[in-house]
Amino acid sequence: MSQFSNFIEGKITLGGFAASILNTLSTLKNRWKSILVLMLIGGLIGGVWGHLHPEKFQARMLIAVEDDDSNGWQNLLSQFGIDVGGNNPGGIFKGESLVRLFKTRSRVEDMLLQEVHFEDGKTQTLAQRLLDHSKLRKKTVFTDIQLLPDRSVYTPLQDSLLYELYEEVVGTVLFSDKPERKLSLIEVVCTHEDKFLAKAMTEKLVERTSKFYIDVLTKKTKANLDVLQKEADSVLIILNESMNASAASSDLNVNPNRATLLIGQNRALVDLQISVSLYGEIIKNLKLAEIGLRKQTPIIQIADEPIFPLPRAGNPLWAWILIGMGCAFIFSILFFSLIPVEEHKPLT
Repeated sequence: MSQFSNFIEGKITLGGFAASILNTLSTLKNRWKSILVLMLIGGLIGGVWGHLHPEKFQARMLIAVEDDDSNGWQNLLSQFGIDVGGNNPGGIFKGESLVRLFKTRSRVEDMLLQEVHFEDGKTQTLAQRLLDHSKLRKKTVFTDIQLLPDRSVYTPLQDSLLYELYEEVVGTVLFSDKPERKLSLIEVVCTHEDKFLAKAMTEKLVERTSKFYIDVLTKKTKANLDVLQKEADSVLIILNESMNASAASSDLNVNPNRATLLIGQNRALVDLQISVSLYGEIIKNLKLAEIGLRKQTPIIQIADEPIFPLPRAGNPLWAWILIGMGCAFIFSILFFSLIPVEEHKPLT
């Protein structure tokens, strides 16, 4: 480099600069064994790094979430005395909070406890499959532990292991974000060396989180709908009893000159008319509540889903070895070409 600077500044001639290059090449030729040793060391370092950071697969899913803030249908139902709440009431799970929902402990652990039939023929929970590929399996305390779908029978040790797997998923496996802040699109990505596990985790996480999201937003409406349904069933029973009573009173052979004997028949007829009117109003409100429930239920559309072959993340082992050898080769050339010739010390 110093000779090149001298050539640029005009301190040496072109012939002198060429002679210095030939001298450097001659020096490197004499040090080829040292360079080869450094390249082998670099390849070994690259191989170790590649073993610790294996190539992984990315299972990516893009979902579109309906974001409807219209309140016209709520005003219509409120005229009939029905309060079904709003779509996404109180603004919960909106924007960044919906993205964060995918990384909550309850959602991730619920996903891990799902039993899946993998495409390689195995049937096991996602937590068990993840544990088989995790460093946690090497710990003596976790050697023989099995993670089954039923969380209610878990021991404190199993709960601790499930929490450790949750930390691993959130820290190194799962990624969720909104690619475009102005759009209602959410990207969920799981990256793992096991392509079947990465794909299954992405699909199950979106499935379970979507179900939870819909259940929360429609909980109040479903409760009101259940109340109306119970009232309709109760009034229907009363209506049937009134119809039976009215029919029974009509079958009696009543003396028309005895008006007092018609009181029971008229009472049964009045009860029947009231029951019919009440049942009609409840059925109308019930149908309106069903419309409100369908309106409030958000639509989660899958815009893109993971399909084999999955895109790869990282480099294979052989690539890391070549990178290590290349870096060592460049370093050795710089090292032997920059130090003065008299200071060259053979490495072998």
